[in-house]
Amino acid sequence: MQWRLLADVMLVLHAAFLLFFVLGGFLAWRWPKVVWWHLAVAVWSLAIVLIDYDCPLTGAEKYFLRRGGEDVYAGGYINHYLDGTIWPEGSTPVAEKVGFALIVISYVGFFVLRGRRRSRVGSVKSPT
Repeated sequence: MQWRLLADVMLVLHAAFLLFFVLGGFLAWRWPKVVWWHLAVAVWSLAIVLIDYDCPLTGAEKYFLRRGGEDVYAGGYINHYLDGTIWPEGSTPVAEKVGFALIVISYVGFFVLRGRRRSRVGSVKSPT
């Protein structure tokens, strides 16, 4: 029972990680310090895609499922839970490109907003 619970916790953490991957750059617009955490997640995700190795979060979920005596799905988290559910089956490479494009868009917006904030702060003259 506890193994299944731990597997479910890993499933939810993985989903949160992926949501942060897609949306974290936009969260940094409001909370600029988030950008550093998001950059780490983006680099990590890019490495997983480029090097094509298994995500440790998927490995942990599968470990807990095995310990609980349950069947382990083949492939990775994204192929198992999202491919064919969130987007059409077989479109994971397109979804990855869209995810990384959203990161680029969010970072461009982040730096544009940051530049505007700095120019506003610099243009306000303090009384002397």
